[in-house]
Amino acid sequence: MVAAIVAAAWHAPYTCRFRVTAKRVSIGTMVDETHTFKASCICGNISHEISIRKADLPLKGYMCHCDSCRHMTGALCLTVTFLPAYYEPAKSLVEKLKGFQFSKRIIQYHCPTCGCQMMARCVEDAEDPDSKVTWDATTGTLDDIDKHIGWQGHEFLSDTLDGGFADMLLEVHGKKLDRWPGRFGEGKDQLPCGGVEFYVRRPSPGSVIVKEVWPNKSSASDVTESDAPDSIEQYWLHDDHTKFPAGLCGCDSCRLASGVEATFWAFVPYMDINLDKEGELPFKFEVGIEKLKKYTSSPGCHRYFCDTCAATCFYMADDRKFMVDISVGLFAAAEGAKALSWLSWRTSHMGFLEDTIPRAERLSGGIGTALKSWEQHLQSEN
Repeated sequence: MVAAIVAAAWHAPYTCRFRVTAKRVSIGTMVDETHTFKASCICGNISHEISIRKADLPLKGYMCHCDSCRHMTGALCLTVTFLPAYYEPAKSLVEKLKGFQFSKRIIQYHCPTCGCQMMARCVEDAEDPDSKVTWDATTGTLDDIDKHIGWQGHEFLSDTLDGGFADMLLEVHGKKLDRWPGRFGEGKDQLPCGGVEFYVRRPSPGSVIVKEVWPNKSSASDVTESDAPDSIEQYWLHDDHTKFPAGLCGCDSCRLASGVEATFWAFVPYMDINLDKEGELPFKFEVGIEKLKKYTSSPGCHRYFCDTCAATCFYMADDRKFMVDISVGLFAAAEGAKALSWLSWRTSHMGFLEDTIPRAERLSGGIGTALKSWEQHLQSEN
């Protein structure tokens, strides 16, 4: 039994962005009347400043859970803020970015080197060449959000089927976040990517002993009972070897590589990943997926993303090559975004919490509190 995984915004064709307009500000605005965000990606190829009038702070932030945003980012949601109408990026900045036509109205821009989602260009009317242009910024690229982003809520929750990340973040700094099933008045004009596609098999006997037999045996179907050692210690399968572990990471590296506030990883044995639904074509990073692009963020740490839409796809470490971290936002599980029949979630904490302090301490604190509540809910169901 397999779950198709597609690193593309191909399902649920929504244009799913809220928009808040603001008055234009004169060129003579004094420096002390503005706040300047510093924005960057993990490789440093894209580094710029966003100056906002202090009267417009805090900016409103949203988590979009639509299928399109999940598949485009690889995360369980896109974390985004909408910049005032007077903001316009420098032409030289836009020329350094790579664009993906997210919808007829929206072009999503990312760093072509590391794949970090940076910003989006939005028009009110795609059919009108003179339509007003506004810009969004992914919050994970910003240097300081704790007091300058006011989180509003989760949108397009109906796409998740199971609540998705909204169950892991209920409130921020005492403010309860809204939960919207969709968004009124939006058109369905999503354009597909489809650049990366692969399949994951459910845990098998080979999954248990993958550390001992891989890479000599690259497919789970190649493993027999005689390959199993007398005893084995393993940490990469949960729930009686029926589920892969999954968890949230708050480290700066993952944030700056993706552009979202938290990354969501499933830890899957290499031999349980295939290029075909039947499981006959073993997965290999070097061949088989033309659009998969690699960025080495530090010695021995490799990140892979879709070269078309910049979806974060994989993380691979040289010290555990038998294991692959897969972005949960790419899973197409029938039961919902959290893929609960496939994944056993770590609910005790978010990894590398220390990296969120003080930059996004309020947000990460809300995640920690909600994870504990969700853990109690899961325990009550068992």
